[in-house]
Amino acid sequence: MPILELCAGYGGLGLAVEALTGDKVTVVAEVHGAACTVMAHRFPDAPNIGDVRYQTWGALMDEGIDTITAGFPCQDISNAGRREGIKGERSGIWFNIADAIRVLRPRHVFLENVGALRNRGQSAVLTSLHDIGYDARWTTLRASDIGAPHHRDRWFCVATPADANGR
Repeated sequence: MPILELCAGYGGLGLAVEALTGDKVTVVAEVHGAACTVMAHRFPDAPNIGDVRYQTWGALMDEGIDTITAGFPCQDISNAGRREGIKGERSGIWFNIADAIRVLRPRHVFLENVGALRNRGQSAVLTSLHDIGYDARWTTLRASDIGAPHHRDRWFCVATPADANGR
């Protein structure tokens, strides 16, 4: 089934979801040059639609998107950043992602961000998902939990339609 990877970065979340589900990243959205080069290599058949802030999501209805992944910008949320929270200029891109979910109604949504999202935007993300008809479960993991030699906290969320019909 088709995966739409938003704010794709270097494609780690998309690769993980492909491995988990057996589905395939078919469309990506990324704007940073080096990341775009890596994405073109990792997902050569997936067009890059660019900046999520300027998309008309209905144009992707024919793609049959089953899953959306998004590692939306953390600069305004991170302890190392401005700490403006989810309404900051960059991290506020979350609301464009929520719009994509609302329009495309995927069966699965996978989100990733810094652990500080718990205090600087998690309630807005979960409220957005609820308001568009999705149930969500979230957790945080340290990189060291899976064998990395550092502590870095990451926030993960999986959301599915609350509607029994799945759409």
